Amino acid sequence: MASALAGNTAIVTGGGSGIGRAAALALAGESARVVVADVRADAAGAVRDEIRAKGGEALAIATDVSDAMAVEKLVATSLDTFGPIHVLFNSAGISVRRPVLEMTDAEWHRVLGVNLHGTFYCCRAVGRHMAERRHGRIINMASDRATFGMVSGAHYAASKGGVISLTKSLALELGPFGVTVNAINPGTTDTPMARGTLSDAEWQSRARQDPLGRTSTPENIARLVLFLAGLGGEFMTGQVVTVRMRFG
Repeated sequence: MASALAGNTAIVTGGGSGIGRAAALALAGESARVVVADVRADAAGAVRDEIRAKGGEALAIATDVSDAMAVEKLVATSLDTFGPIHVLFNSAGISVRRPVLEMTDAEWHRVLGVNLHGTFYCCRAVGRHMAERRHGRIINMASDRATFGMVSGAHYAASKGGVISLTKSLALELGPFGVTVNAINPGTTDTPMARGTLSDAEWQSRARQDPLGRTSTPENIARLVLFLAGLGGEFMTGQVVTVRMRFG
């Protein structure tokens, strides 16, 4: 039986590593054509090559999502190469640890620029196309830090709070055009950004605070992306799906 995503085109930002990479590979595994967008050209290219090596179709585009013009170019190139865009997964994100009283303007603006402005730019550019076609699935990356706050990460938490509000607002605006918009709170996931400078012992200590006693993997979250991108997202919109709560 053919996958519901077979022949669809999906853009994955932050697709060069972590959850974005896992989602790009998972979507390609369901026979979707995948546009791997990442600020690091080499990382995006590596994932593209991995997909092609398995017989899939993929395109790598170096993109800084905090640059609105770069996002417009990403979408235009995707359309020219693969045609209609069916799925957008906004996985690109950064986190710079710094207490509020020591935070510079540049650090605040950089995190908001990638996490919130970048998500908005991508949603706007792809949303226009999806609204015209009256079909599409947009999936944004949120965080439970938006609800609980984050020590030395107020800019990150604020950006993700904005993503949640943006998701709900877009769901209302794009719903009449047949486009669903949802977000994922992944909880503690074993990615390079989440580990940061933590030692293995510190990471295991954090994992023990999880209800299941372990952290999730990018592949765990990618399965939820597949659900929301496929038939699971057909009549589900404006929702923030929390995979697991983080207590530490």
